[in-house]
Amino acid sequence: MKPKFFHIAVGSVLVLLIIGLQVQLPCKLDLAALIAISFFNLLFVSLLFPLHGPLLSKILLLMVGNCVGTLWYIIQSSLKDVFSSLGTGIFEVINLLAKPLFDFLWVVIVWSLSLSVLSSYRKKMERLEKS
Repeated sequence: MKPKFFHIAVGSVLVLLIIGLQVQLPCKLDLAALIAISFFNLLFVSLLFPLHGPLLSKILLLMVGNCVGTLWYIIQSSLKDVFSSLGTGIFEVINLLAKPLFDFLWVVIVWSLSLSVLSSYRKKMERLEKS
């Protein structure tokens, strides 16, 4: 099975545009958020774009993943602001310990759901070829 090099090229250009736009967001994501979203984008382009499936589906899945990641960091930042205004330091400790795990968790969830969508497309195409 030959990888889809055109899909990889389109995905790479799209990822560069997405990262450029996220740096310019008015809410200004912190460095950890930009690193995690960039890691997700690189993982997505290098592992899912070479697979067989419609390019439009891959682009939409990539966009959904970036929206989920951005919303996750906006919510996380809001929670951090709320708990820091309360004056308790317990949230800072929990955030320090659990943040890497939660960051990894959304990346894996979105990536695996995207892989499932592409896998179901392939199975559907195989069934149509047998008919």
